[in-house]
Amino acid sequence: MPTRSIERDGGRRPSQLLSPFKDPTTITAIIIVVVPILIIVLYPAASVILRPAAADWNTFFTRPRYLGVLRNSLTISALSTVSATTIGFCFAYALSRPNFPGKFFFRITSILPLVSPPFVAGLALILLLGRRGIITHSILGLDISMYGWHGLWLAQTFAYYPIAAMTLSGVLKSLNPTLEYAAQDLGQSRWGIFRTVVLPMSVPGIASAALLVLMLSLSDFGNPMVIGGPFRVMAVEAYMQVVGMQNLGMGAVVSVMLLLPSLAFFLLQRYYVGRRQYTSVTGKGGRLDPMPIPPAAKWILFAVLTAISLFVVAIFVVIVWGAFARTWGFDWSLTFRNFEFTLLARLGHIWNSVRFSLMAGIGTAIFSVIAAYVLYRRQFTGKRAFDFLVVLPAALPGTLVGIAFIFAFNRPPLLLTGTATIIVLSMAVRNVPIGYRTALSGLHQIDKSIEESAADGGANTFQILKDITLPLLKTAFTVTLVYTFIRSMNTVSAVVFLVSAGTNVATTSILGLAEHGYWGEAAAMATILIAITSSVVILFRLIGGKRLFEL
Repeated sequence: MPTRSIERDGGRRPSQLLSPFKDPTTITAIIIVVVPILIIVLYPAASVILRPAAADWNTFFTRPRYLGVLRNSLTISALSTVSATTIGFCFAYALSRPNFPGKFFFRITSILPLVSPPFVAGLALILLLGRRGIITHSILGLDISMYGWHGLWLAQTFAYYPIAAMTLSGVLKSLNPTLEYAAQDLGQSRWGIFRTVVLPMSVPGIASAALLVLMLSLSDFGNPMVIGGPFRVMAVEAYMQVVGMQNLGMGAVVSVMLLLPSLAFFLLQRYYVGRRQYTSVTGKGGRLDPMPIPPAAKWILFAVLTAISLFVVAIFVVIVWGAFARTWGFDWSLTFRNFEFTLLARLGHIWNSVRFSLMAGIGTAIFSVIAAYVLYRRQFTGKRAFDFLVVLPAALPGTLVGIAFIFAFNRPPLLLTGTATIIVLSMAVRNVPIGYRTALSGLHQIDKSIEESAADGGANTFQILKDITLPLLKTAFTVTLVYTFIRSMNTVSAVVFLVSAGTNVATTSILGLAEHGYWGEAAAMATILIAITSSVVILFRLIGGKRLFEL
């Protein structure tokens, strides 16, 4: 039968002849992908965009308060993007060169901010440099405040420079060293090589990293809540409008105004990601080691990276120290009282974080693998639109996701507010783009001829999926599960709108404790959260032999 089919249709394989809408497995897979996208991505986004009335928009554009908040958000995001991207480039460049010392230490310090809640940087800065900070008050005897734009700038820089470093690491490692050696042979100095070869070839990657950091800093909620003080930004303003003032229309306006620049930056970032490697394609040949950093530049860079890394270490040391200190800034004696409070009064919040994050991880991994298979291997009407919708959540600020879920799922037939389901969905939807891209990378490495050969042997789509494709994607599945678990354990901006008395999670609990000045208890919960996520990363590395976050 396979032979007759191939001869009858001009040599095409049966797996290519069967329409996706005549294959039950493919139809089921398409439904599994398309329906959740429409319900969980498109419907909530439309709900928040269509919610504001004309009067709400008029209020936003005529009140100096809201225009000032918009200006604050754009200003602090620009500042944080420049500083975080610059530091990230320094780390990525240094770690891509063969003669740079201390690579293991710098890789570890760059991973630390990724396995902790993003607002830990803000919390630690208050403990280090605040009015009762160990450096400012106890050592230097100063009475200064970290609350405001300067503290927020510092917190976001240390929270997001590892993201820039990870994004740039692959770009710098992929540069062809022969171009640098050719420039040297033509008489260029080391600085000239960096300026005319390395930097221009890195520009698409730098732009991609900068746009990614810009989106993250623009949508940051935790750090502005902890350390922003009177410096109000859009994410916090949306929260205050919805939760504090119950003004849902204005909350929707602020959320949409937060979405527009994020969406624009997202589209630009996708553009640069798509073209970032074209300049390094120079044909096949032997691969040389990257050109070493000149001694003077190497040690200057080493000093800068050491200072930054030591400050990162100080951030985590002070969090752990604060967890054991009896009263920060007054009584430095060590105690387990903070952990006793956490384990007795807030253990349920930690358990909720673990189980919700695990459910989100499993769901995201399953959905991402199926979505990648359907959108990469099958052809159907609307495929490109759904491909865009799958990656769209990467552009949605967490604040908007939380508000959108309130609007969309607060009435029948999708009445989910106050349940664990809505929290798990909010955790999952924001991590689908990463899982989808991870699964796509895995599919790119699977030759279609393997599936076509199985189809020639009589296997149907379900058997091909079960026996060939999915087993080959187990690494992508595991990476997505672990990554989503860690990100979900540390998320706060979306779930802060959705938690209730029985579904509170650790990050919102830490945020509440920090807001009310319970630094020891907040540090204890943050320490437990960091210990859990770090243990998962280490376990994943030991069992799977792979690095989740790699520089």
